[in-house]
Amino acid sequence: MPFEIVRNDIVKMQVDAVVNTANPHPVVGTGVDTAIHNAAGPELLKAREEIGDIKVCEAVATPAFDLPAKYVIHVVGPAWVDENPVEEEMLKRSYRAALDVAAELKCESIAFPLLSTGNYGFPKDKALQIAIAAFNGFLLEHEMQIYLVVFDD
Repeated sequence: MPFEIVRNDIVKMQVDAVVNTANPHPVVGTGVDTAIHNAAGPELLKAREEIGDIKVCEAVATPAFDLPAKYVIHVVGPAWVDENPVEEEMLKRSYRAALDVAAELKCESIAFPLLSTGNYGFPKDKALQIAIAAFNGFLLEHEMQIYLVVFDD
C-alpha cells in the first residue's frame, strides 16, 4: 500500500501536494502553518487571502510557490475540546477533504502533517489512528503515494 510515515521537515518533501494545517482565517498561524508559509514565500498568503475563510473539515488548494511541490492544500481540522467522538469523525473528514482535493488535482503524491495535534490539542495517538484509517479508506479507491511527515518524536 502506498503509505509511509517519514521523519522529515514537511517543507522539504518533493511531492505534488503538501497539506497545511490552516487557520480558518487567511492568516499565518503557528507550527506547520508558519513553516509552510515561510518556505513558500509571501505569495502563499496572498493566494490564501483570495480564498478567504475556510470551514472546519474543508480543504482548498493554492499553488506551492517556492516549495518543492505543485500545490499546498489548506485544511482546517477540528479542535480537541471534550473527547467527543464527533471530533474524531471531523478529523477523519478533514483528512478525506484534503485527499479528495489532491485527487481532483490529479496528484500522484501528497505529504501530510499530523493534523490538529498542535494548537488544536488532538492527542497524537488518536490522531495517528484516525489518519491511518482515512488513508487506508482512500487508498482502497485511489492510487496515490501518501506520506505522513513527522518532525519530532
